[in-house]
Amino acid sequence: MKKTRVINKRNLSTMIIGMVTIAVAIVCVFLYVSKPKQTNKSSQSYLNGVDVDKLQKKVGKDFEGTYLLKDYVVYGETLSLYKSKYGSTETDKMQGNNIVLRNVMTDATTSFTFNGSVDSGVDLGTLKEGIYELYTYNHFEKERIYFKDAFKAKAITTMRRDEKVTSVSFMADKNALKEYGIQFKKNYAFIIVTNQEPNEDIYDVVIDPCGNAMNYFSNTVDVGASTSILDESSSSLEFAKKVKKELEKKGLKVKILRKENETPGYYGANGRPARAYKTKAKLYLALGASLDENVYAPYMLTSPYTNSGLANTVSYFMEQNGLTLYEARTNTTQENGVLYDSYAESDDGKVLEYELYPQLRETGGRATYAGVYGDEFKNVDYKDAYGMYGLYFSYASAMNSQSVTYYNENADAIAKILVKSIVRYFEI
Repeated sequence: MKKTRVINKRNLSTMIIGMVTIAVAIVCVFLYVSKPKQTNKSSQSYLNGVDVDKLQKKVGKDFEGTYLLKDYVVYGETLSLYKSKYGSTETDKMQGNNIVLRNVMTDATTSFTFNGSVDSGVDLGTLKEGIYELYTYNHFEKERIYFKDAFKAKAITTMRRDEKVTSVSFMADKNALKEYGIQFKKNYAFIIVTNQEPNEDIYDVVIDPCGNAMNYFSNTVDVGASTSILDESSSSLEFAKKVKKELEKKGLKVKILRKENETPGYYGANGRPARAYKTKAKLYLALGASLDENVYAPYMLTSPYTNSGLANTVSYFMEQNGLTLYEARTNTTQENGVLYDSYAESDDGKVLEYELYPQLRETGGRATYAGVYGDEFKNVDYKDAYGMYGLYFSYASAMNSQSVTYYNENADAIAKILVKSIVRYFEI
C-alpha cells in the first residue's frame, strides 16, 4: 500500500506565495525589457499610431492653387519660410504673408504671420501633436505650400513644458506618406508633431557668463569689463547661477557654458557657441557688463535679424515690476532698454550682413550667418545649423558706480523678472 504524503497547510501557503512572487518577477522583467527606451521613443512618430483609413480620407491630395517656396530657417522655436533663397538682398515675397497650418486629423487651423524676421513665422512650441498641412495666401487665394526638391529636415525638440516636449519634423516630399498608401503630385510641405518624454542630453537654455574669453588670434584671455567696482567674469558667473536657479524652478533644463576658472572663447570646437550647439538648446542667454560710463542701468542687445520680441517682453515686465532699464532703443518698434546689435563694416566702409557680437552672431546658426565672418577661427561647422534665440543682457556698467550699485541692490529681482519674461515669451 502506497503511503500518501500529507502537505502541511503552512508549507502549502509558502509554496503558493513563492510561486506568485516568481510569476510577478517574471512579468516585471518582461515589461521592463519590452518597455520603449528613451532612444526608441525619440525615433517614434505621431504617424506610428495614426488611423490609416482616416488619414487617407482626411489628407488633401488635389489643390486648386499651389505655392512654391525655396528655403526655410529655424531660429529658437521658430520656423520661417521663404519664397527666395534666405539672405537674398530683395524683400522676400513671403514677408507679410500668413502661414496657415491645418491639422489633418482634426481640421483645426492655426495661423502665423511672417514679417521677414527670423523670430516670426511658425511657432513650433505652440503646436499640438498631429500632422499638419501648410498653406499661404496669394492674392487672397489659399494655396498649398510645396518645394521643388524633396527633403526631410532634422527633427527639432521643443523646450520643456510641464515636463513634456515635442519632436517636430518638417518635410516636403511627394512620398512622405507613401507607406500609408498616399501619393502626391508635388513635394507638399508637412509638419509632424510628436509628444515625447524629455531627453536628458537636450537642454532648453544655455547661459553664457561673459568675461574670461580666450582671444584665439592673440592667444590671450579677454577678462572683460574689469574695474575697481566690478569684475565682469566673476559677476557674470554669479548672476548666471541666480538665473539658472530661477529657470530650473520653471522646469527648464539649463547649462552654464563656463566654470569659474575656464576661459573658452567664441570660436572653435571648445568655444562657447560650440558647447551651446551640442546641448540643442533653444535660447542662448549671454550675461555681460558694459564699459560705457553713461550706462546707469541694465539694457539688452538682440540680433537685427529679429523683431526684438524676447527683449521687448523682458523690458515690459521689468518696468511693470518697478525695475529700471537704461533709456535707449534703436527704433520705435522696440521697448525701453532694447538695442539692435550693430553690423560690421568692410575696410572701405561698406555695411556687411554680419553683426558684431559673437554671442548673437555665432549662436544663431544659419539665421545670423554663424561661422562665415572673419578670416580665422570660424565656427564653420555651425553655418547651416538651427539657430538658438540669442539675447545679450547687460546687467551693469563697470564704469558707472550708480549702475553697479543698482545691480548689486536688485540682482535677485532682476534675475526673477528676467526669467518670468522668458517663460512668458516662450509660453512655458
